[in-house]
Amino acid sequence: MKDIDIIKKMTCKEDNSLIETMRIIDDAGYTIAIATDKNEKFLGLIADSDIRRAILRGTDVNDSISKVINRNPVVMRSEQLNKKGGIQQKIEESFRRQADPPIIPIIDKNKKVSNLLFIFSDKKYKLLNEGVRQDDVVKRVLIIGGAGYLGSVLCRKLLNKGYKVRVMDICLFGEESLEDLKKNKNFELIKEDMRNITAITKALIDVDAVILLAAIVGDPASIAQPVEAIETNYLATKMIAEACKYHQINRFIFASTCSVYGKCDGLADETTPLNPQSLYARSKIQSEEAILEMTDENFSPVSMRMGTLYGMSYRMRFDLVVNTFALKAVTEGKISIFGGSQWRPLLNVEDAADAYVACLSAPINSIRGEIFNVGDESQNYQIKNLGELVRKVFPDIEVKNVDKETVEGKLDLRNYKVSFEKIKDNLNFNPKKTVTQSLEEIAKAITLGKIKNPKDPKYYNLNQHTNKIGY
Repeated sequence: MKDIDIIKKMTCKEDNSLIETMRIIDDAGYTIAIATDKNEKFLGLIADSDIRRAILRGTDVNDSISKVINRNPVVMRSEQLNKKGGIQQKIEESFRRQADPPIIPIIDKNKKVSNLLFIFSDKKYKLLNEGVRQDDVVKRVLIIGGAGYLGSVLCRKLLNKGYKVRVMDICLFGEESLEDLKKNKNFELIKEDMRNITAITKALIDVDAVILLAAIVGDPASIAQPVEAIETNYLATKMIAEACKYHQINRFIFASTCSVYGKCDGLADETTPLNPQSLYARSKIQSEEAILEMTDENFSPVSMRMGTLYGMSYRMRFDLVVNTFALKAVTEGKISIFGGSQWRPLLNVEDAADAYVACLSAPINSIRGEIFNVGDESQNYQIKNLGELVRKVFPDIEVKNVDKETVEGKLDLRNYKVSFEKIKDNLNFNPKKTVTQSLEEIAKAITLGKIKNPKDPKYYNLNQHTNKIGY
């Protein structure tokens, strides 16, 4: 798309409503809209944060933007571009005025916007015609559940990409996973429960996107805490999505699970009928349905159905099958395999985090209301074959096969092999890590003492840990 076409796509009129303008901002992807009069002469800028603050003050989303326009932003005349020191002077002015977002429109002699100057935190800059991408523009992201197994990995990836990250987490397992991030000026931790609507409303201030990872995760924990599972995994999730939609935070990414397929024949894709076999899976389906029903031209929720995670994390877990196998192989010299021919998809936690980054940076129109299975078909494993893979890494271990496993007191009938073509085609997602690599990495970390006391309850989502390990 030509630069002039991008500028036109970012342009709105003074009588546009807040919700119309927010749609323009989201579709263009550069955090601002350019307000012009009927002759296309520049009037000012509207940032997505300006609209959200207006909504917080009680402004109706159908009101016009006339009172929200910043009519005195930092601007630059076309002729100043070639003037020695001209750009640097404007950058300094933008920093002095704490312009948010730090984008300076270039105005030509006809008082029309001819270009845009994007300023970065290190005071470097790019003009739009120098190839600024949508993901060059720093976003503020709220990760609910950011102190957890996946969240602590995702935080670091987003910070390294230049995002500002706010984490909301009750920190049930402590703050150790985020300790080193507290010195980062682009990181913020809010210790609150996601079921608290007042805390959620405060956490949403000045946020551009929300990633909801927090949940009572997995079948054993959901069985042990059924009331909390429904409150957290469904009721609070729906409430948070509604709050985001109301406040025009239109990028909303929800962590779901491939467990929703439960028991199915063939290769399950995103259109396969769901057949949940547990409370955990049912709660995720209810949440998906509630969230995706809210989809409209402005609100763009996405559901990420992940395979069973594994691998090293800053908040390590040893109640996940691959991680448990590595632990038991090193510390006990034996593992137990529950089941045999059932299929399950696996996914490294680093790759899972990369999938969220890819979704966050994708054009909003390309992911609106979508569901993505997250993983790779090469990591669909039968349980018995996974045991064989573990034996190749640890040839001296004893492998005990147990025919039966139960979920919610019933025989575990879960059996699902999953297709990941959609996320590969749409988000160019290709996992890099393998089970073998991760088994070796975890074993090394335990052997070298990098993980102290791996039987500590903080490494298990369900403290009443048993010796029965399945998926």
